Amino acid sequence: MIEVISLIAIVVAIIIGFWKNINIGLIALFFSLFLGYYIGDIPINTIIGYWPLNLFFTTFGITLLFSIAKLNGTLEKISKTIIYQSKGRKVLIPIFFYFLAMMIASFGPGNISTSALLLPIGLAIAFSANISILMMSSLIILGSIAGGLSPLAPNGIVALGLASANGVGDLGFHIYFNNVLVMTLFSALVFIVLGGIKLRGKSVEIEKPGKFNRIQIITMITILILIAWVMIGKVNVGFAAFSLSVILFLFKAANQNEAISNVPWSTILLICGTAVLISVVSALGGVDLLTTFLASLMNKQTAIPIMAILAGVMSIFSSAVGVVMPTLIPTTVNLATDLGNVVTPTVLTITIAVASHIVTMSPFSTMGALAMASAPDHLDKKKLFKNLFIMAFCSLLFVAILLGLMNALDLFL
Repeated sequence: MIEVISLIAIVVAIIIGFWKNINIGLIALFFSLFLGYYIGDIPINTIIGYWPLNLFFTTFGITLLFSIAKLNGTLEKISKTIIYQSKGRKVLIPIFFYFLAMMIASFGPGNISTSALLLPIGLAIAFSANISILMMSSLIILGSIAGGLSPLAPNGIVALGLASANGVGDLGFHIYFNNVLVMTLFSALVFIVLGGIKLRGKSVEIEKPGKFNRIQIITMITILILIAWVMIGKVNVGFAAFSLSVILFLFKAANQNEAISNVPWSTILLICGTAVLISVVSALGGVDLLTTFLASLMNKQTAIPIMAILAGVMSIFSSAVGVVMPTLIPTTVNLATDLGNVVTPTVLTITIAVASHIVTMSPFSTMGALAMASAPDHLDKKKLFKNLFIMAFCSLLFVAILLGLMNALDLFL
């Protein structure tokens, strides 16, 4: 009975958070105390110990560094410099934005910060160049998602941390590479369907960006040092980013208080608070119960499509990084065992990560909302809302079919 109650607690936390607009992480911590201590007899110190300190430190470090890079204009200058290389050719502009978003998100800012940076720039250019706002919004968001699951990005760090903590193992770049493949294929489809090919032979004038200043050059060098330090030195990415942030503060690269306040504390609280509740639910047997239920619905052919649809639908109405991955990834090892290992925990984990993120162009999600806010004022926002919602469900259908085929043909990277 307590297993069922623990799973209900997750659902109730999501509903209350969505209904009352309260951070789900706060509600999760509240339920962790009453469910874990008063119902499950888990000691308070044990519940406190469920706080994912390593995940917190890593997410804080990386978002602090890129908060500095955003405040001093480095990220915006990099973006405009790269877009200028399109020479104004309309057909290349959406493609450039897709790969630019993927590149920036991959190096650390993550999907939401990258979308927040590029959507206002991209949609302004799209409007002046008479390029589809829906296409540009979708490609920027999909590019941000493609890079957002890299081992250097916050969401990628969360996915890898959950996989490692729950017995799936060190997945390295497996989630990232498969995610990039799926997002790029869907982006190509979006580009074709929404008229990208028809832009060939047309051009628009793009203003030449100014030169990088001293602080921006120092910030770029710092980002390159971070990448090399993490990949060659094998140091914790959060510790490296935090240390390099201190160096940037010494150079007065940004206002310290402003940089710290721009760290997405609400998201970090969502991630960590939910992680505590999931640990409590796991200790009470809720995760095992969920695993058994999912296994009863699946077989070799349906496991991946069902998991993709479940993760995607959950993500449309909640958080991919704060709710969906922490809830579903812990089920993967036992689920694979219950299914007779016809699918692997690695493939299930990749499916959860990819499917939960591809739908975040929904206007209910942060990036979809950013697209709405960044669109020109005269645009029919109701139509854009509807189209983004349709796009999210099309992406879910696409990812369920594609990942199912990739599993059947053993094409996962």
